[in-house]
Amino acid sequence: MRVLKTILFSTFLLTVSIATAQGVGIRGGVNLSTISGDYYDSTSKTGYYVGIYDEIPVVKDVFFIQPEIQYSSEKFSTNLADYTIDYITVPVLAKVYAVKLLSFETGPQFGFKINDKTDSNSPLITPQDDFETFNPAWAFGASLNLPFGLSINGRFISSFNSVFKDGDYNDEGKSQVFQLGASLKF
Repeated sequence: MRVLKTILFSTFLLTVSIATAQGVGIRGGVNLSTISGDYYDSTSKTGYYVGIYDEIPVVKDVFFIQPEIQYSSEKFSTNLADYTIDYITVPVLAKVYAVKLLSFETGPQFGFKINDKTDSNSPLITPQDDFETFNPAWAFGASLNLPFGLSINGRFISSFNSVFKDGDYNDEGKSQVFQLGASLKF
């Protein structure tokens, strides 16, 4: 039910943005997520992301601020359980066009947990593991900009803090996400 509400809310935001701004676009693709640290023995799993963005010019045709809002499903597996954490993420990126065909982006991303799920056969893991509700991160990416507003993009996102509330392993359990997808600018 939460996922449906998120999709409906994102669709509403997209519709309002398209009606009121230019340079607005949609983006989506796959997430390959894992977490850091030897303690967790993590392997990546595939999730997805979908969202909207805008390009706000700072220096015409060269430098932009790119705010986004997106739904991101991040999944990973450890030796104890499979985890899914769903976020509403708000990246605010600086975007530079090296040439019209190639652009680079970097900046902070703020993740707000909206749902989580733990699948485990271990008595040590409960379905209600404690996850942080806020996940600040830094994003780096590049885009291949094709005609008609279509772009192919890749991005790496690394969180600053552990996704778990367990204080003993705070240096471990930081999310690391590779995103590969496409965007369409209107």
